[in-house]
Amino acid sequence: MSRWRLHRGGVVNIWQYTEQTFDFSGGRAIFQGTNGSGKSRTLELLLPLCLDGDLRQLGSKGFDTVSLRRLMLDDYDGGPNRIGYAWVELIREAADHSGNEYLTCGLGVKASKTSQAITDSWRFVTPLRVGAELQLAGPERVPHGPAQLRDLIGADCMFEEPAFRAKVAETVYGVPAARYGDLLHLQRTLRNPDVGLKVLEGQLEQILSDALPPLDQAMVEQLATSFDDLESIRENIVRLSSADSALGTFLKTYRDYAFGGLRSASERLEAAEKSVAKLQREQAKLTQELDVTRVERAAAEQALAGMETGEQQAEETIAALKELPAFRDLQDLKTRENLVAEKRSSAVAALETAQRQRAREDAAVDTVLRLLRRLAEDLQAADALSDPLRENLRLAGMDAGLAPEVPQVPAAEATTTTDAVRAKPDPEAGPLPVERRVPPAAATEDVLAALDSVVDQAAGIVSLARQRGALALALHEQALALDAQQREVESLRQKARDSQLGATESTSLRNQEAQELAEVVRAWLEQVEVWASSGPLHDERPAEALRLPGTADPAAAKELSAAAREWAAPLVRKARDAAHAFTQQRAELRARLDALDEELVGLRSGDERVPVPGQYVSANRDASQGAPFYRLVDFAPSLTDADRAGLEAALQASGLLDAWVTLADTELNDVLAVASSPVGGRTLADVLVPAVEGSPVPEGFVADLLRAVSLDDRDTLSLTTDGVWRSGVLTGRWTKPEAEFIGAGARQAARDRRIAALEEELADLRARLGTAEDELARAHEHVATWEAHLAAFPGDGELIAKHSRVQAAEESAARSRQRTFELREALEDAGSRLEAARSELTRQAGDAGLPPDTEALRQARAAAGEARRTADLLGDAVRRRCRETISDLTDASHRYHEAVAERQAAEADADSRCVDHAAQAGTLAELTDAVGGEAREISEQLTSLERSRRKMREDLKGVRESITTAREQAAKLEALLETNTTQVAEAAEAKQRASANFTAAVRAPGLVAAAFPDREGAGDEASVRASIAETPDRRGGTEATVIAKLQALQTSLAGSHDIAAEHHAGLLTVTVTGEEGAKPVAVAARQVTTKLAEQRGFLDERYQGIFADYLIRDLAEWLRGQITVAEDLTKRMNEVLGQARSSQGVHVKLAWKSSGALDDSTRQALALVRLPFGERTPEQDATLRRVFTERIENERDTHSGGYAEILSRALDYRTWHQFTVTVADTGPDGNPRERRLRQLSSGETRLISYVTLFAAAASFYDAVSDEFDPLRLVLLDEAFERLDDPTIARMLGLLVDLDMDWVITWPSGWGVSDKIPRMHIYDVLRPKNGRGVACTQTTWDGAALDRVDP
Repeated sequence: MSRWRLHRGGVVNIWQYTEQTFDFSGGRAIFQGTNGSGKSRTLELLLPLCLDGDLRQLGSKGFDTVSLRRLMLDDYDGGPNRIGYAWVELIREAADHSGNEYLTCGLGVKASKTSQAITDSWRFVTPLRVGAELQLAGPERVPHGPAQLRDLIGADCMFEEPAFRAKVAETVYGVPAARYGDLLHLQRTLRNPDVGLKVLEGQLEQILSDALPPLDQAMVEQLATSFDDLESIRENIVRLSSADSALGTFLKTYRDYAFGGLRSASERLEAAEKSVAKLQREQAKLTQELDVTRVERAAAEQALAGMETGEQQAEETIAALKELPAFRDLQDLKTRENLVAEKRSSAVAALETAQRQRAREDAAVDTVLRLLRRLAEDLQAADALSDPLRENLRLAGMDAGLAPEVPQVPAAEATTTTDAVRAKPDPEAGPLPVERRVPPAAATEDVLAALDSVVDQAAGIVSLARQRGALALALHEQALALDAQQREVESLRQKARDSQLGATESTSLRNQEAQELAEVVRAWLEQVEVWASSGPLHDERPAEALRLPGTADPAAAKELSAAAREWAAPLVRKARDAAHAFTQQRAELRARLDALDEELVGLRSGDERVPVPGQYVSANRDASQGAPFYRLVDFAPSLTDADRAGLEAALQASGLLDAWVTLADTELNDVLAVASSPVGGRTLADVLVPAVEGSPVPEGFVADLLRAVSLDDRDTLSLTTDGVWRSGVLTGRWTKPEAEFIGAGARQAARDRRIAALEEELADLRARLGTAEDELARAHEHVATWEAHLAAFPGDGELIAKHSRVQAAEESAARSRQRTFELREALEDAGSRLEAARSELTRQAGDAGLPPDTEALRQARAAAGEARRTADLLGDAVRRRCRETISDLTDASHRYHEAVAERQAAEADADSRCVDHAAQAGTLAELTDAVGGEAREISEQLTSLERSRRKMREDLKGVRESITTAREQAAKLEALLETNTTQVAEAAEAKQRASANFTAAVRAPGLVAAAFPDREGAGDEASVRASIAETPDRRGGTEATVIAKLQALQTSLAGSHDIAAEHHAGLLTVTVTGEEGAKPVAVAARQVTTKLAEQRGFLDERYQGIFADYLIRDLAEWLRGQITVAEDLTKRMNEVLGQARSSQGVHVKLAWKSSGALDDSTRQALALVRLPFGERTPEQDATLRRVFTERIENERDTHSGGYAEILSRALDYRTWHQFTVTVADTGPDGNPRERRLRQLSSGETRLISYVTLFAAAASFYDAVSDEFDPLRLVLLDEAFERLDDPTIARMLGLLVDLDMDWVITWPSGWGVSDKIPRMHIYDVLRPKNGRGVACTQTTWDGAALDRVDP
């Protein structure tokens, strides 16, 4: 019995397909088209969908990547529901070789336009063929629903998804459903279009690893269910973890806030205590100061009374003395003394004024001298600019005499004279000698006029220097341009010289390349001539010889190559036609052999030969209701063999021989033998007898039939024994050598004769087949020789390359010559322009009195600029500094003369006043001598008494002021004391409030516990204050921050805890209400942390039980089996790859070992999985449990998802191992070598990767086919990128060698070869902006392509 093969497939009313049937006969098909044409979608709708029925695995890129709902409803404008089908048809030879068996697998879907969803899907497996015995759509092409399909194929052919997969697994692959999942996984892995990209990126090892059987999902889900049983605990842990994290985050802020609040309350209490103590100290001090002030005031009041009494007594004594007669003389003397004193004071003041005026005069002299010196310095500084100015004028080519002469002033030295002046007012005092200084006279007006001349000359120099600078700049720029032109000329001269040398070299190189090209052309033409007379052309040649040109350029070489192929094409076509003829002959012989073999086997197994059925004979005859006519009769013994042969020939020709005889009512859709009235004369009853043994037809009915058929020539049906028959207007005759069907003996004899004839014919056919195969092999070899010879046509690559180099050399030589010519012209032009520019510069420089040299012009330009700046400085110095100094000197001279006049006036006034004072002093002396001694005594007493009274009055004033001050101080102290007393009372109240506030803060719910988490109990105020004092650097928090964090806490704990916030003692307290009731936040956080630790411990205990029951026993055993299967697959792949060697002996080797990404301890622990459960020690189980635990927890912590997904990743044995792909071949040194894929070129990598993947697929199927011959199917999407058609043909030929069927998509190509006996290539076409898909079919029959129009 042969294996199942793809035969047909189809899509009905899904996506943009209306109804499309694909011919897959031979089992191999290609879908090709541009991006977006729908080739990949077509593959997705057919395979492996129609073999697994999983709608969510439709997409080629993985689970749930393509929505069938969208394929059914997007752009759908029909009725409320849409029904569609996808199906594939498989074929194989029947076990009894009686024909072919068919198996149709598919599924139907129903999509609702209203609900925008897939509302139903059904799957079916049936031997009925779509389009023949089974129609998936009604007469109006409306697809059947599930009920209608069930009526057509039977309920036993309809399946749910798991049962459908199990049915396909059993029928098509002969494996259980679990093992079938591994095959589906392989097909989906290879179908993924990313495989081609990974092949391009050299990720073959990863593809092989992904293709290994994945974890048993049933086992994983069973284990996941056990883990999910812990989900309530885990959810509680997650909830507690979330609460613990949220509370911990909140407490980080709230602890600082609570501490800050307590510290603020403590600081307020401490501040209140310090304020009370300070005020009490101030109160005691004020009381002491008030007592002292009161004592001092009393003493001052007592002293005031005594002093007032003494003053009164002095007043009375003075009044008594003034009543005496001598007091009046004394009054006149006093008047004269006062007058003398006034005159003396006036004289002294006048002398002092004269002295000040002399000092002022001397200061004026100093000012004049100082200004003279400053003017001399300014003029000297201005004169210092004259020499640089003259030098710069000279360097700039200007007249140095233009520089002005700066005037000078006399030396700043004063003339000294001596004079005598009065120093004292007394007459007896002598004169005082003094020195008077006179400054030199400065002709300021003359100097000022000279300076104005200097300023005007400097301004003129500035103007001239600016003009000269502009001229020098223009000439300098011309000189620079001239230098640049000179350099350009030199550069052009050098370039011209170099270009000339390059042109010479290019010409030489061109000549050399031309000679080499001639040699290459000659050699190539010789090779073509050799090719035209070697190989198969040595034995057979076209009628005309190949004409060779005398020379060849690339176009001629291409034309010659095409002409050579066209010249040899008739011979190649003849060889291919011969091969095709032999192929067809072999196919016909094989078909004939198969048919005769099948017939011979049937005959030898007891099958009887039957007449060839007529065109109108029904194939559906029920043997229980009737039988063909020849099975119901036998020949009469009296008939000779010739009569028997003639009679049977007449019966067979007339249609009566195999006419159906039945008593049942039968529709008239067959050739029936119906009894009628007997006829006269001789009838069939005379030559045939009924033989109805084992037949449902009674013997009498057969006898009536025989009597109804005449042997005489009548108008009714009549027969003769010489093969003539007549029926109305129809008549005929047929003969045969012997009877074959009437009678058991005849049938046996005919079977024996046929067996002998078949054996003889089969022997002849086998001999002819051997000869045909030999001829075909020789024809194929001849075709291969021709193809190799055509491929060996001398390549024109070197000729083209050499011709390109010659062209490049010619172009380079031409460019060099042109460049040399251009440079020479440019050099001549630049030289002419240089000479003209040099002449013009020399003329202009000569006219300006300047040298034409660039550096000299630069210096002249710089000197002109410097002369302009120096002249500016000179004019500025004269204009600003010297003029200002002269103005100050003029003012100083005026002030000096004013000081001299004022001094002279002051000295004259002093002399006059001194003379007046002397006269009044003489008069006083005469009066004093006239007054007596009594008056002098009274004067002395009065003077003493008045002095004493003045002192008493001064003392009284001080005492009165001290009393007033003492009174004011006492009042002030009394007011301060009263204020202080009030402040002490208020501070005491504030202290009491601060103490109460601190106590309330300490007793606020959870505040102390939050601020000091390490404290046990609430604590008293003193200990809290001590704790606060111990952490002076700790920072507090703000209420705004706490409120922001509180909102985050409420969000985080929503649904599990209630959060309430209140104010106690001005501080925010937070209460958390959970399962334990309302608790302060710090207490609640501590309880959550404790409960979380308890839950985690409990979870660990449950984990231990699950690991003991499932992981260490059941799953480890399954993993051990899967690893064994993987190692067996690797071994099988190496066996296949060992046979898939290239002609040079290159082949691929695979190694599947522990992954290098695992650390040594993990690798050693996972190696324990290979040990059976009963052979592992408890220590080994513990090690395995630890590694499993770590991998599961790592996946759980780093990835989200359910336990089934987590366990699938953590326990995937494929990630514990890695494939290593090496290529074995012979190195350049002739020794065997092995190379990794990354050491190969990208083309070699792609080729090796596909070979390896095909070997992997073959190994999977080989592992199944040990007991069953399954469908061997490879699915590839976007395959063979960047491979040429010959390489693709080699790849497909390898698949043929591996006996693989395939359905492949690629953009375009024709990878065909004679190794592929049959293949269908579909071009999938879809309009850019329209609906619908069209497919054009091309069939490859092993020798040629045949286009099938749609």
